[in-house]
Amino acid sequence: MGLAAYRAAIGSSFALAAVVTASGLRCEKCGDGGCARRHAVRSRKHITDLTTGEVFENLPIVRVVFCSKKTASLVPGELWRGRFTVSSVVEAVVRVHRDGVEAASEWALYAGTGEEVVSERTLLRWRNIVRTRLVGSALSCLGPLLGLSWSDASEPAGQLETILERLSGTALLAFRSLTGYAVLDAPSARCSSTRSTTRRVPGRLAPTPPHIAPSPRRPRGAWSHPRKSRAPPRLDLKEPPS
Repeated sequence: MGLAAYRAAIGSSFALAAVVTASGLRCEKCGDGGCARRHAVRSRKHITDLTTGEVFENLPIVRVVFCSKKTASLVPGELWRGRFTVSSVVEAVVRVHRDGVEAASEWALYAGTGEEVVSERTLLRWRNIVRTRLVGSALSCLGPLLGLSWSDASEPAGQLETILERLSGTALLAFRSLTGYAVLDAPSARCSSTRSTTRRVPGRLAPTPPHIAPSPRRPRGAWSHPRKSRAPPRLDLKEPPS
């Protein structure tokens, strides 16, 4: 949901277990979110919505704790990195593609508080994030959900506008529930490591011996054959016969 609706919902009573289950959070011990209970409330100090010009101060974020002693946050679908909203970031990238970086920077300046909220360098970084994470990764899951597809032959600004029109708070929460991360987050941000967790048992040999057998042991000093020193060649200083 949006930030304003999230603030209103947090201030009222709601079924915590149902919200945790809908958000996709799971307990590592029991496998669902029914054991979740309130743990703490942490606030985001300053969040800017560049599209509407709204500024949210001290937005409360509810944290829950599971029976496995692990904690998690109930994050609004629109919130990204604790400072901006997903829809305003996508709209800023649309303006970068359509009007240029300088015009998009002016739009962000007037849409916010009148101060420089987003630099031109940040806008270029957002353009790369939307291209690699939203279009290149998240759209494979969001495409069937929103009923759209991406074409490299078409203009990116128009296609991003279509995504922005259909990217509702429900779709954002559904994507987070399926994947465990937001649409603008790196896909590997919360993925578990692929390294093996098998611990070695002291004294146990390797399951298979090495392919190359070790060389036989030699007595000390016998690693190389001794080489005989040779005297330097003698020079014949006699003059040749005339």
